[in-house]
Amino acid sequence: MNYLFVLGKNPVLSKAEIYHYFKNRKINFEFIKEFENILEVKTDRNIGNIIDELGGTIKIAVPLNLDELHNYEKIKIGLSVYPKSNSEYKNVKKHILNDLKKQKIKAIFSSPKFHGHTDLKHFEVLKILKKNGVEIISFDSKFYKTVQVHNPFAFKKRDVERPRQRPIYSIPPRLARIMINLVALPGQKLLDPFCGIGTILQEALISSMDVYGLDKNKKCLDDAKINLNWLGFEKFNLIEGDATKLSNYLNRDSIDVIVTEPYLGQPLKSNPSIHQAEKILNDVTKLFESFLSEAHKVMKDRAKICMITPLFVVKEGKTARINMEDLCKKTKFKIIELLPNHKSIVDAEERHKTKREIWVLEK
Repeated sequence: MNYLFVLGKNPVLSKAEIYHYFKNRKINFEFIKEFENILEVKTDRNIGNIIDELGGTIKIAVPLNLDELHNYEKIKIGLSVYPKSNSEYKNVKKHILNDLKKQKIKAIFSSPKFHGHTDLKHFEVLKILKKNGVEIISFDSKFYKTVQVHNPFAFKKRDVERPRQRPIYSIPPRLARIMINLVALPGQKLLDPFCGIGTILQEALISSMDVYGLDKNKKCLDDAKINLNWLGFEKFNLIEGDATKLSNYLNRDSIDVIVTEPYLGQPLKSNPSIHQAEKILNDVTKLFESFLSEAHKVMKDRAKICMITPLFVVKEGKTARINMEDLCKKTKFKIIELLPNHKSIVDAEERHKTKREIWVLEK
């Protein structure tokens, strides 16, 4: 069956998440067609209701024949057109209305509320589906029906409403979920050796994993416990300790997967100079080398790490980043491509001075 995925604000990272989600679960799949934030996937498996398990997908749709709408007497319809085109939107809407009019079906259209947009946002689609309506997606001259929609309020609640906050240093829950899906499976033993207030741990627990969090900062661990308890979790493992001495706290060959955002240097208010960036990178590279050397001891054979490293666009206009190839040679890891020809993927907004570069490594 073919499924249409409408991807989030970082389509390349969202695509990588879907790729590894299926691959890790040994689900046969093929990417059929891609355009901007649209990905069509063919699989021989019913994927079920996976939207809540993904962090980077906005909608999932299946092929639609307009004849399927002929059983209605009255129907509320939302329409999204990709690629985005005002003229195409008008043409498709007219075509659908004419078809339903011939069948004497009354259609109530819900237009995008954002000026100039030809696609409905997830919260707009949720309202339509709640009223037993249908969102029709037009892509590549074909029709699809939205069957799953990401609920943005669940991630937002876990982010802004949890009792303990650490705004500058905390990873977004959406990104934490994506990173987990790049390398992990339910039931595995996951370690975050720089766990902070527990964002990655909470998403791993929701994904039915056995979690271990380690941090040098006791207050962070106390806050992580409060946050995880707030979500209703009682069974997890928090360890006060140094990520560069992992084998002091964990058994050798005991960890299935590591997902983490290590220390990336002090927060920056402006783009650094090349000299400043190189100093930060040199400092964190030493930390990463010590951490990875210890991680190698506690991880099972062929276990994977998904980790973030800092990337800077310096004042001189160049890009400064970690030399991950050299770091992996020293620590006996190999880089796993996130997608063909993508050894890493950057996730950051323009305003971010320290950008997140995401890697997957294998022991």
